[in-house]
Amino acid sequence: MKAKPLLIGQLAASAGIKPDSVRFYERSGLLPKPSRSASGYRLYDEGAVTQLRFIKKAQSHGFSLDEVKRILHLHGQGSITCRSVLAMAEATLEETESKLRELQQFRDALSANVKRWRKLPMRSKCAAEFCALIESSSTPR
Repeated sequence: MKAKPLLIGQLAASAGIKPDSVRFYERSGLLPKPSRSASGYRLYDEGAVTQLRFIKKAQSHGFSLDEVKRILHLHGQGSITCRSVLAMAEATLEETESKLRELQQFRDALSANVKRWRKLPMRSKCAAEFCALIESSSTPR
């Protein structure tokens, strides 16, 4: 039994995004053009939900939309593209490790300042110091 096609609002809700984002991903080539009903409504299958969730998950891991597009294009292309995937994965690993180091440094500095701020009788300088701490950090990129 084939599942009932999803309209754009249903697809967007299932993927946790807005319909405008679905249209943007279609225009960008991240999501294939859907079939249309007789009245012109876009009709999607469950595969579109899976692909949108993948796109959002990849973005949350720091991939740009161009990188996501390349990954989706390479998916299922065979062993010829393994070198490309490996190079992208190595670069992503290096960047992720760098971000983790930067976040750990920020966490350590923030933790030390929170402890110090708790001991202050007057917390009026905390906001300015907090802003300075954020500005001095190198995260995020």
